[in-house]
Amino acid sequence: MLLTSRMRVETHVATGRERLHMLADFVETLPPERLSLTRWFGFGKGCAVAWAASDPWFRAQGLRLESSDNLAECRPEFKDRTDWAAVASFFEITAQDAQHLFGGARGLSPAPAALAGRIRAFLAERAAA
Repeated sequence: MLLTSRMRVETHVATGRERLHMLADFVETLPPERLSLTRWFGFGKGCAVAWAASDPWFRAQGLRLESSDNLAECRPEFKDRTDWAAVASFFEITAQDAQHLFGGARGLSPAPAALAGRIRAFLAERAAA
């Protein structure tokens, strides 16, 4: 799918793999000081998934932030699921894979390029399997 503008999103239900590719590209546009894996979102920082939930393309795919009126307590939501279950469902991966990719075990403030690389490596590993 060709994305010509982040403000005009054509209707297309992407696969989890396509969504992960888009997330890797999106993450690289984030300022490093705004990316944090300590919480979903709050205090001007957030994880890749929470930032994606604010993007029109990901919103068109159904990703949302629950309780977005109180950003310090928000969490991802997709098809009546929240937290890691929503992330796993949205990207069509296991909750364990979601936590491995986006959890803080690999550093609480990763560089955007490093996180994008982690996502792409995960995709390449799955393609080879």
